[in-house]
Amino acid sequence: MMHYIGPAYRPPFEEKSLLLQVSTGCNHNKCAFCSMYKGVKFTPSPMEDIESDVRFIGRNRTLFKRAFLVGGDPFALPYKRLKRIGKLIGEHIPRIESIGCYASIPNVLAKTPEQLNELAQLGYANLNIGLETGLDDVLATMRKGYTADEAREALSRLNEAGIPFTLNLVHGLAGSGRSLENALASAELVNEARPALVIVTALHVDEATELSEWVDSGQFKLPSLQEVIEEEAAFLRATELSDTIFFGMHETLPVRVNGHLPKDRDFLASEVEAALQRFPGQQLAAPMRRRKPITRA
Repeated sequence: MMHYIGPAYRPPFEEKSLLLQVSTGCNHNKCAFCSMYKGVKFTPSPMEDIESDVRFIGRNRTLFKRAFLVGGDPFALPYKRLKRIGKLIGEHIPRIESIGCYASIPNVLAKTPEQLNELAQLGYANLNIGLETGLDDVLATMRKGYTADEAREALSRLNEAGIPFTLNLVHGLAGSGRSLENALASAELVNEARPALVIVTALHVDEATELSEWVDSGQFKLPSLQEVIEEEAAFLRATELSDTIFFGMHETLPVRVNGHLPKDRDFLASEVEAALQRFPGQQLAAPMRRRKPITRA
């Protein structure tokens, strides 16, 4: 039997991956807008549990071709442990072609270029990173724990090591009145980073967060529906990418599109802009809605 403890999340593209728990919770757990791991202590899984799970999967001759390491930020684990996990998977589940996980900018920077190169050789690929925005002041306000320049350095290291990655962005995270600024800053950083995949969401305020308190006190003004739509269109038009999948299908988005950049860039932007004609003016002017707290069994 596999070892799973606490809440476990995975990106939509990992639906066919082997989910291997290597940690519980998020080691940063300070983002002002996130409630996913509130009250959950970051804890590395016992190595004997990980090894037991890998051996169990190997004995059952499953058809998995990819493993996704479960936890809020498994890349926070020390290099030697990630290396050991990669070797275990390669030895006992040889069909696995790649290993992914959630990762953060600080924990990429904590690995040397040589360590990243070795992890790439072990199959680590398509790391999922919450970049959120390219604006330094917003990164600081939302307590992300890094600057835009640090993100540039970390993502450059991943590219040099040959580790593809996904970047997540949040439209509206800069608040009302800053949609174009946020779109252009995020596009500039993404253009430099050259991710394999970009996933976008619209700002959604979970009630059990610091951001929710800021909204209640008037410290943070939520963007309107129109601002979020315009931000996504502006972001798309500002992209200069050569081979990146754009995934804008999250439930929080008022307009849902996906495609390939640069081939579909103008079409996707036009589709998003056309939505401005479909919503009533009163709805476009209204702020984005809040979201109920995440409940767990």
